[in-house]
Amino acid sequence: MTIVAIRKPAKTPTESKTVAANQKAIESLPLESGTWRVEGVPGLYLRCRIKSKSFFLQRRVQGQLVKETLGELPMKRAREQAMKAWSGLKPKPVAHEVVTLGAAIERYLEEKTLASKTVQNYSYNSEHYLKDWKYRGLHDVGNDRAGFRYLQRQIRKNHGPAASNQVVRLVSAVYRWQRKIDPTLPESPTTAVEIEAIPARDWAYTPEELRSWWYAREEKDGKMTESGVKTLGPIKRMWWITALFTGARKGSIEALQWTDLDLEKKTIRFRVTKGDRPYIVPMSDRLAGFFTAYRHSGNVPPSDWVFPSNAKAGHHIVGVKNDREGVGPAHRLRHTFRTALAQLGVPNDQARMLMGHSMSGDISLGYITAPLVLEALRPSTNGVADHYLRMVDID
Repeated sequence: MTIVAIRKPAKTPTESKTVAANQKAIESLPLESGTWRVEGVPGLYLRCRIKSKSFFLQRRVQGQLVKETLGELPMKRAREQAMKAWSGLKPKPVAHEVVTLGAAIERYLEEKTLASKTVQNYSYNSEHYLKDWKYRGLHDVGNDRAGFRYLQRQIRKNHGPAASNQVVRLVSAVYRWQRKIDPTLPESPTTAVEIEAIPARDWAYTPEELRSWWYAREEKDGKMTESGVKTLGPIKRMWWITALFTGARKGSIEALQWTDLDLEKKTIRFRVTKGDRPYIVPMSDRLAGFFTAYRHSGNVPPSDWVFPSNAKAGHHIVGVKNDREGVGPAHRLRHTFRTALAQLGVPNDQARMLMGHSMSGDISLGYITAPLVLEALRPSTNGVADHYLRMVDID
């Protein structure tokens, strides 16, 4: 049997003439009566010629009109041949590769351009919170919304809303990306949950707290004790001063090299940043003075790093902690810096540049070339420094 693809749009063999699907009806049709559609058998037609009656199939398969000649057959046999032929022509379901959630996450991290910190966070969340889900196929994951909702609630209960939000964002990003490749995937299971709004923390230091952060002296058990940043070694003390006067993130400060500092022009470049968006800001005059004294103090070993590690030669310090009484989390200083900018009336666009925040979200801000407005930002950094020094004597 030969299947013939009809290239030109074909007229349906008969739009009005039909014949019942039984032998008696077929035999009653006169010769030379043309083409008849057989009722109840999709695509089966009977052509009555001068001396014969023969069956053929004509039907659209995957958008293409195809024809198959069956020949002179009894009605019963023609029906069987028709059903068998269409069964063979019916498109076979495509066999899908079973992609697990873990494999999809790995591919996502390999193929997407992501900040190194984002890759670390995604890898950590995958290993710690999705270890029982990583080996499940994406179709299975997508169909288990109730299960994912339970997982999200358990993470929130045991690790807090921030962790559960991160896991939801991870699964949502990976699943949506994979669904572009495989549109047969069901809707993302993250549609069954919501990202929980986390209230902003009032973390900025008050003047009294900032003074204690720098230095505090009190009597305990009959002994005078000292605490605060001032009591730290020279490298860590300068690290915390930098955090206070720039409001930069911890990882950005730890990775500073001397080539990132221009003490003559009084600028500082943060290369390692959230979202891989390096930025340059002006140093306050006071911070530039601190850096100059720090570099020439003789207390810092020769290194390309501004804050070299005492534990590992050739490396910078990592994971600076608030391990001294009175010294709170480093991120509180970022809140303190931003609050000081607001207190001084610094415009939001300038504050965003000083904080290293993305300029997206406002079309007009996207036209600002930040390095060209450095000097316009300098009064703000000097203003913040003066604001601090009115509260605490940092020496």
